[in-house]
Amino acid sequence: VEYAIVAENCVIEEGAHVGRKPEEMDDLDKWGVAVVGEGITVNKGAYVAPKSMISTDVKAGEQV
Repeated sequence: VEYAIVAENCVIEEGAHVGRKPEEMDDLDKWGVAVVGEGITVNKGAYVAPKSMISTDVKAGEQV
């Protein structure tokens, strides 16, 4: 979890990735803080991109 706001009662499983450091971005216009809403589960292997606002669970292997 990097540069993200994670609400209460969330589960970020091992192997999931939420957010990204700005210095790792090729295009800074695509960078921003990722937000995960209350009670959301981000499964192992899922990727939540910078600037994303998540309000539903993210399944394994899914990219949002």
